[in-house]
Amino acid sequence: MDSSSVCLLFLTLCSADAFMEYAVDRCEFNSTDLTDIEYIYSMYYNRKEYIRFSSSLGKYVGYTEYGVMNAERFNKDPSILSARKAEKERYCKHNIDIDYQTALSKS
Repeated sequence: MDSSSVCLLFLTLCSADAFMEYAVDRCEFNSTDLTDIEYIYSMYYNRKEYIRFSSSLGKYVGYTEYGVMNAERFNKDPSILSARKAEKERYCKHNIDIDYQTALSKS
């Protein structure tokens, strides 16, 4: 198998008064096997990542004071964590299967 990986990337943007906040959902994978997929959800403020959820870790990690505060809050809430963990299968697996089928039909 090729050692390169493919990444799905989707952005959500919000801006007000010249400040921009956005979230990025991405899936990194080498195959369509769910165990080979990593789902990453990151939030940014003015181009600086302040919090990230990684399916490999199974929790949020904060990179700024605000991010650390929110990561602690999110990690204590089982409903938030279970919803984010489910995104790996709901979001990544679904889209990867579509991309693979499209690529295979064109080759």
